[in-house]
Amino acid sequence: MILTPQQPFGRKKKSPRRLSALTGIALVAASAGPIPTQAAEPPAERVLIDARVSKPDPAHPVRAELRLVPVSAGADSSPATAGYISYSRPQTGRNAKTERPVIFAFNGGPGASAAYLHMGLLGPVLAHVPQDPADTNAGAGGTLPGPSKLYDVADVVFIDPPGTGFSERPAGAAGAPYSTVEGDANAAADVLRQWLTSHGRHHSPFYILGESYGTIRAVAMLDALDRQGLAANVRGVVLLGQALNMIETSQRPDNVVTYAVSLPTLAAIACYHGMVKAPCTAAGVTDAAASFAREDYLPALYRGRDLPQDERDRLAARLAELTGIPAAFYLANDLRISKERFRVELLRAKGKVMGRYDARYLADRPANVTTMMPGDPSSSISDIFGKAMTVYLGDTLKAPGADTYKVIARFEGGWSYGAEDSPFADWPFMSVVERHAATNACLRLFVGTGIYDTTTTIGAADYLFAQSSLPKTRYRNERYVGGHVFYSDDGSRARFQSDLVDFINADSCRGAQK
Repeated sequence: MILTPQQPFGRKKKSPRRLSALTGIALVAASAGPIPTQAAEPPAERVLIDARVSKPDPAHPVRAELRLVPVSAGADSSPATAGYISYSRPQTGRNAKTERPVIFAFNGGPGASAAYLHMGLLGPVLAHVPQDPADTNAGAGGTLPGPSKLYDVADVVFIDPPGTGFSERPAGAAGAPYSTVEGDANAAADVLRQWLTSHGRHHSPFYILGESYGTIRAVAMLDALDRQGLAANVRGVVLLGQALNMIETSQRPDNVVTYAVSLPTLAAIACYHGMVKAPCTAAGVTDAAASFAREDYLPALYRGRDLPQDERDRLAARLAELTGIPAAFYLANDLRISKERFRVELLRAKGKVMGRYDARYLADRPANVTTMMPGDPSSSISDIFGKAMTVYLGDTLKAPGADTYKVIARFEGGWSYGAEDSPFADWPFMSVVERHAATNACLRLFVGTGIYDTTTTIGAADYLFAQSSLPKTRYRNERYVGGHVFYSDDGSRARFQSDLVDFINADSCRGAQK
């Protein structure tokens, strides 16, 4: 994801806008320093691949293009390149190009290429993840055909931000503009604009799909696209593992809301591992936990030291029933447990620690680990998708230098989430969506969250919409079996692919020209 657990905003003297990252699927990138005042000559566009791919539907092959295009983070920034791999079908008829939607997809980090979405969810060929999280010896499970029904209704473009994939970004201080939310979004919007222009698709409806940090990028792109005159044709923003309300994602210790928001996820994980009273289901325990969190838990946390002891005892007992963590632990820790502590505490007696991005995955717990464990037992998921991307580029697309493709890029320095370095500053990412929805009646939002993800939790997604002014008719909020990369689960992958097709087909503005 994007935030280090228990390293909240304003807890260090270092700017709260500068955040370090977890290892795993998404890693923080960037460099900091003075912004150059003169932009160098932009690099030229390069075409690496222009081919036909017969999958997922041999009867309707797709055109595969792999290109590097020059991009900018904004005025006076040094030039960089970004990459895209797009899949499109030739269309006939008078309005074919203007009516066929386009999906622009990317992962997060910052510092991740689009390899995970490409090989795990939306590409024409997908890598299969073994379905038993307990099988620690399982390697890659072969390949699967991509979502043919999705390609029936839309073209798909995967974006590799500057410095990832085959692309490059300036080194050192010159790279600083690309290490900001705004500069990063400007570069991604640049790719989108150039693809639409080169394909004569400026009037096509399009969707922006981001995962993890990419959910922040997707929202920030709305303003960048507006400056380019392209925002009117955005029909939807799709967020997988949303991080728009970052305080709930990072779980700031003194923010009591975060404990209530996290509770449904903890309950689902405890149910999965058989640590609560049987029988239980994920749907049942998450609903029960959400109700308890709203009605009892959050008000009690707010009262703090004024909460009577008998109430503490009652709440601790109920928390134990929901999460499998003993009541004595809750009483000793002011009725709180962080998501990171939960990972190492739930299965302490079994000597196991759970995955951060997918708590179904386990690893042996070192004896010296008490509150937090580095690494992630569920990282095998990202390993499978990353390795599959390199093989696919070389074997199927015949891309030159496939082994140099950067699935994850690590940049020096930190990442700037806003213009002000202040503990009182806001991260108003959801308000950007609301503002654009107010002027674009065709804009809708889709959020998908993995039930067993301890980073971007289902409760955080629910809380996002509970605090939003976005009309219920303008969004979907869906839960899926799995973790942060819930599409590693066969059922969840198929369900989301179907849900995405339904979301596109539900466009009430279809056929309207902008």
